[in-house]
Amino acid sequence: MIVPMYDHAALYRKQKAEFDAAIANLLESGNFDWGNELPAFEQEFADWLGVRYATGTSSGSAALRAALRALDIGPGDEVITVANTDLAGSSAIRMVGATVCWVDIEPVSRCIDPGLVEAAITPATRAILPVDIYGHPADMPALKQIARRHGLSVLQDSCLALGAEIDGKMVGSFADITCFSFSPGKHLGSFGSGGACSTDSPELADRVRMYSSDGQDRSHHYRVPRPLDLQHETDGENARLQEIQATVLRVKLGRLSEFLDIRRHQARLYRELLSDLPITLPEEKPGFRHAWRNYTIETDDRLDLSSHLLDRGIASNALYSPPMHLQKVHASLGYRRGALPVTELSCARILSLPIGPHLSAGQVEEVAEAVKNHYH
Repeated sequence: MIVPMYDHAALYRKQKAEFDAAIANLLESGNFDWGNELPAFEQEFADWLGVRYATGTSSGSAALRAALRALDIGPGDEVITVANTDLAGSSAIRMVGATVCWVDIEPVSRCIDPGLVEAAITPATRAILPVDIYGHPADMPALKQIARRHGLSVLQDSCLALGAEIDGKMVGSFADITCFSFSPGKHLGSFGSGGACSTDSPELADRVRMYSSDGQDRSHHYRVPRPLDLQHETDGENARLQEIQATVLRVKLGRLSEFLDIRRHQARLYRELLSDLPITLPEEKPGFRHAWRNYTIETDDRLDLSSHLLDRGIASNALYSPPMHLQKVHASLGYRRGALPVTELSCARILSLPIGPHLSAGQVEEVAEAVKNHYH
């Protein structure tokens, strides 16, 4: 590809000396498990977000599972969420034994519609799980008001929105628990898989740590001398962020703000260059600051446009289509086409163009020129 969606090697080369030194230090230490890198990263990440606690997990999916368990969501409970996302949220809800309740989205932000959330609440509803799709935050102030009125928990999926803001405040502390992903293509990408939960609640932070650490109190492994007994206080899974990934993420965290600025500059450039075409460009709602993990347009001829770009060595994708309520895995839940009309229309028209710190401004201009050539 002349213009790829991702180029992990290019990002490695940008900080090669730092990565190599940090990883070499870890290898020399021999502390590959229960070392100091994960606690250090958790504190640094919490400080970057402006929250009290962050807990590293093995993936964004693991973060969602641990968060739901920490909020005591389980059999008999309903969780309201959206369908225009990947499998992780819906699967996490079902894996803890709860029921998924999908509602439609706002057309501008493509995030959950707060008005429809309130209408969907039943006596079984226990939580709202908004997804900050493509990097645009959901309307957390409105959702928190709804949650307070009905005594519900709020779990925010910000796996695509690290660095996004609402009224000048970073996502990460609006919800009871916020989940992030560190998969390689995310804003803060590990060299494999990773994730985290953030919260200002010490009780919820303790629960997330325990559920992602085989049901153990993590402090056991850091006591000197380490106690001989090993107590499991609840069911859990081995879902901590690995030491080597924490090492990588500590290096990357130092340039995260710079790389977010690059994404925002590229998004502005796309808007300037594509504004006169018969396509729908992504927007920022007033008071919201987009993190631009994806630059996702909407068009009625996305297959033709994608093929046109591919012929010119330019990658594109369509995350996430079809929506979850129309996927085979959820057929037993009884949703049919037409149940979520705004979601379905958006998912049928979306196409994401390359964006990110692996690209130059010239490459973004090349993508925009190819898109313009398709329509002119």
